[in-house]
Amino acid sequence: DGGHPQATLKIADLELDPAQHVVRRAGTTILLTAKEFALLEYLMRNSGLVLTRDMIADHVWNLDYEGNSNVVEVYINYLRRKLDQGHPRKLIHTVRGTGYTLKAE
Repeated sequence: DGGHPQATLKIADLELDPAQHVVRRAGTTILLTAKEFALLEYLMRNSGLVLTRDMIADHVWNLDYEGNSNVVEVYINYLRRKLDQGHPRKLIHTVRGTGYTLKAE
């Protein structure tokens, strides 16, 4: 990309810096595993769009999602625990029967 640093992604008080691999919510650094970071980055880059479990599994895990693995749900729950817990404003939303979206309501 010509050496340009990747721009920090921001949604509400959540920031993700792809270059530094740092996530902050309301100024507090949140430690994420590599997979959690990849999942969050994918959600943030597609903010406001509904991402199906298939799309997430394919992008983050390079899995052909058969619908029998709950890896996506498990990681969404990890992110919710780390990002949304203790904050009045939830950013990760379940779209029933479809998938997930990250947005500031």
